[in-house]
Amino acid sequence: IKDDRPFHPQRLWDVCTQHLGQHIYRSKGFFYLCTRDDAALLWNQAAAGINLEFVASWRAGILEDENNNLDEMEREGLRARLAEESGRFGDRHCHLTVIGDEKQVDEFTESLRGCFLTEEEIVQWQAGEAFPDPWPADYVSRSQ
Repeated sequence: IKDDRPFHPQRLWDVCTQHLGQHIYRSKGFFYLCTRDDAALLWNQAAAGINLEFVASWRAGILEDENNNLDEMEREGLRARLAEESGRFGDRHCHLTVIGDEKQVDEFTESLRGCFLTEEEIVQWQAGEAFPDPWPADYVSRSQ
């Protein structure tokens, strides 16, 4: 699954808690939630457990952060790198691989695709609208 849109956190929660079948053996990749769009998260699933792990900050999120403590030269460097990205949201993207029984993988990945923000929701997200987010507020960090 590859997409530049963020996941809607409530829909993703619902899919993972209701549709993660026993024949989805493993899935892994990077993604972001519209409610945490500065954080590059690692998706790491084995059997019935899914871990979200903070791995980095998206460059676009760093640049958008008013308290980023970057000087103008660093900001220009980030802007230049982001200008090379093909996605609509800078370097932010979702890229997940799902392994398991083919039928369940197809059903699960189709359900996951339905979790991305719609074009209408993207407009709302960019306008600052809040979205429900049932995921734990804290997630594992690689530095821990």
